[in-house]
Amino acid sequence: MMQLINKAGIEILSDGLRKSDISNPEGYYEYELVKGIVKDNSFLKDAVGKAIKIVAPLPMFMDKSLNYKVIFMRRDMDEVLRSQEVMLNKDQSAEREKFRTIFQGHLDKTYQFLQTNNIPYLDVNYAELVKDPGSILTEWKEFIGTDASMEELMNVVKPDLYRNK
Repeated sequence: MMQLINKAGIEILSDGLRKSDISNPEGYYEYELVKGIVKDNSFLKDAVGKAIKIVAPLPMFMDKSLNYKVIFMRRDMDEVLRSQEVMLNKDQSAEREKFRTIFQGHLDKTYQFLQTNNIPYLDVNYAELVKDPGSILTEWKEFIGTDASMEELMNVVKPDLYRNK
C-alpha cells in the first residue's frame, strides 16, 4: 500500500531506519516515532499533507484535532499470523489462538475509533488487491483523490510477493 501511495505522488513520512529484507523486499516505509504514539503523537503535525504508516491498534492514539483519510489494509488473520511466524522465524502455533484474539481486538478497537471520530477510511483487502487490482485501485484513486496512471499503479502490485497464504 505504501508503494502505491508513493507511486501516486503523495509524500510519505518515513525515516528509512527499517531496511527491506526477505519478508518485505520492497521496504517498510515506517517512521520510528509511530512506536511511541501512545505517549507522544506530536510528530503527526509533521505528517500534514503526507502519508504515514500506522498499524492497528495505534490509530486510536492519533491527534483528533487533525484531519485524516485512512486506508485500512486488511489481510486474512491466518495469513497475518503465518506471516508473523515466518518473519520472526518462530513457530507460534501453540499461541496462535491467543494472538488471533489479540489482533482481532486491535482491529475492532481501531474500527470503533475511526467510526466514533468520523474519520473517513477505505478498507482494502490485500488478497483482493493482488487478485483484481483494477477494481480496487479505481475506488482507491477516488478515495485519495489522485490522477495517477492506472497502468503505473497496477505495475506496483506484485502477486509474487504474496507468499504467506
